[in-house]
Amino acid sequence: MYTPAEDREKNRLLRKTAAHRQELESEFKEITRRTEKFITHALIIGGTVALTYLLVRQLAGDKSKKKTKNKESLPETGQQGEEKSPFSEILTQLGTMLATQATVFLLNLAREKLSAYLHQNSNKQTDEHP
Repeated sequence: MYTPAEDREKNRLLRKTAAHRQELESEFKEITRRTEKFITHALIIGGTVALTYLLVRQLAGDKSKKKTKNKESLPETGQQGEEKSPFSEILTQLGTMLATQATVFLLNLAREKLSAYLHQNSNKQTDEHP
């Protein structure tokens, strides 16, 4: 059936296959590690940009520009549009601040959960392949 030469050839091919498999697994781990790092940085940067945008928008007062624009676009018949009461303006500002705080809280929570998941995933990978 099998000759010793065929057995040697089969063993050589099996060793070569194992070496290729190990090389592919190490390359895959490296690509996965880089991808996880890239995604984590992208999420952190995206959250920071979104937060910065919200803070700048909140501090710059974009609403004042909209109010002046609306007043200018009204026909000058002596009647102006309904003015908001100070109470409604306070409620609007309070709602905006609460939305901003909720966004910050959720972004921090997402960052913590993502970091924990990535840390757990990397620990799992190192435990599987010491």
